[in-house]
Amino acid sequence: MSAPETYNTWLQTLHQQLTAQGLDPDGAEYVLTTRQGWTNTDLLLHLRTVIPADLQQQLVSDAKRLLAAEPAQYIVGQAWFYGLPLQVAPGVLIPRPETEELVAWLLASLPADRPVSVLDIGTGSGAIAIAVAHERPRWSVTATDISPRALEVAAANAQRLVPGRIRFIQGDLFRPVAQDRFTAIISNPPYIAWGEAAVMDQSVKQYEPSTALFAPDNGHALYAQLIDQAPDHLAAGGQLFLEHGYHQRPALAALLARQPGLVPEFRADMAGHPRMVRAVYWPQV
Repeated sequence: MSAPETYNTWLQTLHQQLTAQGLDPDGAEYVLTTRQGWTNTDLLLHLRTVIPADLQQQLVSDAKRLLAAEPAQYIVGQAWFYGLPLQVAPGVLIPRPETEELVAWLLASLPADRPVSVLDIGTGSGAIAIAVAHERPRWSVTATDISPRALEVAAANAQRLVPGRIRFIQGDLFRPVAQDRFTAIISNPPYIAWGEAAVMDQSVKQYEPSTALFAPDNGHALYAQLIDQAPDHLAAGGQLFLEHGYHQRPALAALLARQPGLVPEFRADMAGHPRMVRAVYWPQV
């Protein structure tokens, strides 16, 4: 008769299986700690504890889904962004830690104690807009997305975390705010070229929405539209913040050069990869 399974043996076995399939083994800890409401310290304290019978079936199901390359965040329906727990679901992009650095740059670039209007284009789960609204209660935040499903998830997250603080509008890029100008515009648009799909993680390709990942023209199409139209929606001295792929800086620099009123500054992420740009708008006389 085999010994009762502990959390440690469940994790070790699942780690080995995930690694053997080329999948991220960290998903096992994410699912377990989220299910249990544990911190990493709690996990360490419970490693040798026998898994309760009422949880065993759930973890067996979770393991099967992880081994089928389903993202851990979709399995438990939750992802963390800027210290906030966001609901996520299939059809909505899972927010990435790298995007937190773009949000931090925006927050540091504008006065916290003055009225500021921010537009988040392609809000997805609402991660950027909600983080900004949470950190800056005096600011006005608008968020748009072309996907009704994404806006449904984003609005639910906002109602739970920053009720009444964000204006959500459905539509493509700037169309929902055609007559508006903002202090800042921020976006993490689809920027992956279709030719890069072969080298992407299986879980991303299989489960996350392609419309939130891929863009035509080698991933540059939406950047061209955002950069060309941003001057019509920024106040003088307003700022455009964009996340981009690590190899896309030259292409974005060329696109920004077409708009002499936008003065760009590129920045690397914490790993040293060029991943974001801020462009300040000064109207040309």
